[in-house]
Amino acid sequence: MTIINCTLPFGIVKDIGDYSKIINEILQFDITFNILKFSTVSTGVNILLDVPEDKIKRIAESLRKNNVIVNKKGRIIINDDKCIDCGACISLCPTEALFLNEYARLEFSYDKCIGCLLCLDSCPRHAIEEM
Repeated sequence: MTIINCTLPFGIVKDIGDYSKIINEILQFDITFNILKFSTVSTGVNILLDVPEDKIKRIAESLRKNNVIVNKKGRIIINDDKCIDCGACISLCPTEALFLNEYARLEFSYDKCIGCLLCLDSCPRHAIEEM
């Protein structure tokens, strides 16, 4: 499974029927997928989806035809030279992939990370970077 971030610009989302149209675009591929996050941002509605890796190209093409902006999500790396172990990123991590160890140092679990990248903007020192 791979995580993709879909942004539905406000211009294409006028009512609940527009959401179902977009979800039906994905369902036509007869796949199982997870909606990890559904939120609004200044540009539209963000939906974080977990979809099968082998179907991602076809799904992305189908969504783009409906004016949905699609980005594949990535993993992170922590720059230990910049990190001050403040923990600002920890509260945003939905899977506890970021945590403080017994020495109060920031740790990262690659296996728990879902690639949502919520932690990127939380770091005051920009110590978290996308791989």
